[in-house]
This record gives sequence, structure tokens and C-alpha cells, in this order.
Amino acid sequence: MPFPSSRARHRHPSSPPVPAAVGEASRMGYTPAVNTRRLLGTASSPPVPRGVTVAGLALTLFLAPSAFAQAKPPPKESAEAARAAGQAARAAASMADEVADSEIERADSAEAPVENARNGVVTLERKGKPIGLGTVLQGDGRILTALSNVGHGNGIDARLPDGSLMPLRMGHSDRAWDLALLVPQSGRWTQGLRAGSTDARKSGASLRTFTPVAKGELAPSRLIVRGLRTMQGADSELLRDAIELGSRLKATDVGSPIIDDGGRVVGMVARACAPVPGQDCQTVPFGVPVTAVKAFLRTVPRSAVPPAPWLGLQGVAADAGPVRGVRVLKLHPRSAAAAAGLRAGSGELSDVIVAVDGSPVMTPEALASAVNERAVGDSVELLLFGGGKFRQVSLALTAAPPEPGAKQPAGSKSQGGKAQGDKQLAKPPQVRPLRRAPPAPRPR
Repeated sequence: MPFPSSRARHRHPSSPPVPAAVGEASRMGYTPAVNTRRLLGTASSPPVPRGVTVAGLALTLFLAPSAFAQAKPPPKESAEAARAAGQAARAAASMADEVADSEIERADSAEAPVENARNGVVTLERKGKPIGLGTVLQGDGRILTALSNVGHGNGIDARLPDGSLMPLRMGHSDRAWDLALLVPQSGRWTQGLRAGSTDARKSGASLRTFTPVAKGELAPSRLIVRGLRTMQGADSELLRDAIELGSRLKATDVGSPIIDDGGRVVGMVARACAPVPGQDCQTVPFGVPVTAVKAFLRTVPRSAVPPAPWLGLQGVAADAGPVRGVRVLKLHPRSAAAAAGLRAGSGELSDVIVAVDGSPVMTPEALASAVNERAVGDSVELLLFGGGKFRQVSLALTAAPPEPGAKQPAGSKSQGGKAQGDKQLAKPPQVRPLRRAPPAPRPR
């Protein structure tokens, strides 16, 4: 048996017979392995044994792809891996949601005191035109603002956060630090701000002021603090440790409180002169430190308080059978009680005040306490018993009329609605002229 040639020895036993065309190409020097690499489109394919045809290589790739590609996991292991990956993805998404929610809650909790502080800031108006902002003192109801906003203090109204107006008058002022305390003449706004202890120099961007954005609406804005410096107030008085501001403020922002992240007041925006060597002094907004504000409030006179609400009656504790209350003995002719039709006297036909806004009052002291808890302009509902019948009367509390010959504070209003006190302030004092002294005798 003849020994096979070298070409026959290199042919794989399982390969099909080499076609004549391929054998002819081999005889002409065309190697099937080179042709296979070109057909596969890569020059880095593993070398194909000599004598393996393209058809044989394709069949090998089809039947045994693991020889040229990474083996895939069995279907069962693949499902378990996919299930584990899905659980891990869901756990990661849940954790990311929790982190995002905590960040949002943290941001909301940080903004909540600032939003609450907005309810303690009012817009000051004169004849319906905004002139600045003011801070309602918590538990007090009076309003702190800049003196340069209000001037003499007449004709000033506070636009409250609920949109209502409250008339004000000047109660106390400090020209040097540009501070003014305004006293409400009717009504009382119960939401106010409290002083804080934060150092404005160390708070930096965490400080905020308020700025008007619409009629009666305010928006908080971040405040940049440069540091402390000495400024010049009215009457050329030096203001030491004044807060120098780096933010640009509008004229209507003056009077705004400077608050920290907790919504506490650490200063107030006012106006002062910033001395510049070789130049005229320029009036700029600055921050009054809370220490100066507290010192100013400690000097407020006792008379700078809102007017006391007044019913205008005299009464005595009485028992009208099963009813106990305050019997009306006398009525002031200009009182709200007289205008509401209350009946005075000592007999059974006179009225007995049984309750104020649903709260029983059995003594004149209890009646006075219930009235003093309210403010001028507030409406109260009285439960009365007279002539053997109960009835309810609603009336608005007023301030007591001035005593004859008594002087009203500057900026207050009389019952006629005209400002009193301005004429008294504007009236020059009467000065008695001095007599000319006789000439001294000449020495002889």
C-alpha cells in the first residue's frame, strides 16, 4: 500500500474530502488556513490545522462554540444569579430613596424655622405705599423697625401676614442706632420673633433677611456679612461693632430682622454712614447687633404701650337667682357697652354680664381680666341676663377717651380720627424776654 503523501497526512480524519478546487488551490500555494482567517475577518484567529476546510471550521464552531467563546452558566444558575442581582438592585434603590428622603427632611427642617419667622415680620406702609419692614416682638406685640423708615411716626400702618392693616404710633426711638419702636393702636398680632445669641460674624451665609416680593408677601434671602466695623450714626455718634453687610439691599428691606437658621433675631437692618477717608460719608444699610437692640428695648418708657381695651362700665358681683355674674351699675355715654345697648341700674331690669366669649365671669376682677387679654379693636361676645331673659351682644373694644385736659402721645389719634400731639410738638415754647441789665457805672 503506498504511503500517503504529506498533504494527505495533514488532513483531519473527520474532515470531508477536499474538493478538487481546494486541492488545486493548495497546489498553487494558497493555504486554506490563511483563507479561513480572511473569511472570519480577523488576523488574530487561532491557526487552523492545515488541510481543514472552511466548511469544516464552520461546522466545528457551530457544534463546539466553547472552543472560541466563554462558556455560559447553566440556566438554573443564571436564574439564581439574576434573582440575586435584582434583589441587590432593589435594596440599593431603597437605600438611595431613604437617603434622599432624609436629606429632604433635613432641608425642610432647616427651612421650617425661617418660614415660621416670616409670620413675625410685617410690611410698614404710609398711605398704602411700602416704606420698610418691621419685626413683631414675641409676647409683646410691639414692632421694632428703623427710625429712618418712619420719620415722625405719623400715618404708619403695619400690613400683617394675613393682609390686614394695623395702625401704629411712635413709642420710642434711638437716633444714633436708627431704631424705633412702634406701638399698635388697635388689634394685636400674636406671632412674633425672639432674640437669639448667635454671633453674626461667625454665621456668614446662614443668616437671612426678608424682602417684599408682593403686596404683603415677603421672601427670605441669604445675607452676606463682611464683619464688624465702626460706623457713624445720627448726630455724628460712633457706632462700634456695627455689622457690615456685603449683600445689596433695597430701600424697602430696611427694618428687616437678621435671623439665623433657628429663626431667632441676631440683628436688624438699619441705615448709617460708612466713613471713607477723603470722601463724603455715604449712608448705607448696616446691621444693628442684637446687643444694641436689647439695650434699646431696656430704655423704652412705660408709657410706650398699646392702649388698654375698655368696656366703659362699672359693675358689682351679683346673684340673679340661679345666675351669677357682674351687674352693670353705670355706663360711660361714649363706651362700646352703651352703644351696644347694655342696661345699667340696680334693679332686675339691669343687665348681668354672665360670660365673655363663652368664659364665665362672676366678679368685676374676672371681667377686667377677660377684657385685658384682648386688644383695642377686638370683637367680644357678651352673654347677658336681664329682665328674666338671656341674650347675646357683640361689640368691638375701644380705647378709653382721654381725660379732659390730658395730653395724648405724639402720633396717637383722638376719637375724631385726627392726629394729636403734632401741634403740641410743633408749637414753640414760650420764652419770656429778658430785661436788659442797666449799664455798669463808669469808674471815676
